[in-house]
Amino acid sequence: MNLLIKFVAEGVSLDRIRNTYTAGRVVSPLLLLFICATALLSTTHADSFTEATTAYENGDYEEAAKQFEAIALENETAAVRHNLALSYFQLGQPAEATWQIERALKIDPLKTEYHFKLGALRQQIGLFETTPEWYIIGAQLLRTQTWIFISCASIWLLLAACILPKISGKTPNLGIKATRIITVLALALSLPALWLNHSLDQKGIIVSNAPTDLHAAPASAAPASGVARPGERARILDHHNEFYQIETEGLATGWVSKDEFRTLAL
Repeated sequence: MNLLIKFVAEGVSLDRIRNTYTAGRVVSPLLLLFICATALLSTTHADSFTEATTAYENGDYEEAAKQFEAIALENETAAVRHNLALSYFQLGQPAEATWQIERALKIDPLKTEYHFKLGALRQQIGLFETTPEWYIIGAQLLRTQTWIFISCASIWLLLAACILPKISGKTPNLGIKATRIITVLALALSLPALWLNHSLDQKGIIVSNAPTDLHAAPASAAPASGVARPGERARILDHHNEFYQIETEGLATGWVSKDEFRTLAL
């Protein structure tokens, strides 16, 4: 029996906001308005997610996909992308399903269940099952902007810890030495993570459900230079107007329309 048919769309329970203010504590009107707006927004998202999940469970996969897409535009989460993957798979669009679950793993790289489902899906459409290395998962735990902040802050702190003692003519104390060690370690983590995240942001998925011709030039009329398989990963080499130049995991190289290839960058 097909493993993916047995997968059930997962829901995310959203707790209602409880009053954390004790009797006698004054809440400003602005804060009260914010709390009410947040509660209303959370309730709306919860209701929409429930309706989309119900549509999936009732076999109305087209409606489920439509509702989950609308939710993703407002509040993209790994669970929403995961459920979109299941919906598109049931609609007979495995390449689109592959992109959706790859995107879910970009948001939540530690989700073992998603890795398993992605492997099963890739096997079904004729691709090799792959498991990312631990350091790739580690790099994805934080977004590129966060790694940039950590590396910049570490550089400035390290410079300060090295320069200030020399300016003051004092011997570095334990705190200064600890700062140097911590900032060096932070740089040793953040710089490789930045490079890995940048490399991952240059990758995407063939979303066409049929084998896609790669072209020798950025034009549909250009001669074919190779073929990309549905759901296949590829690395972006260049782009021009409505075309990407890519190299697939099967080492085919050429230009492909942006309608048939979608990046995974957050």
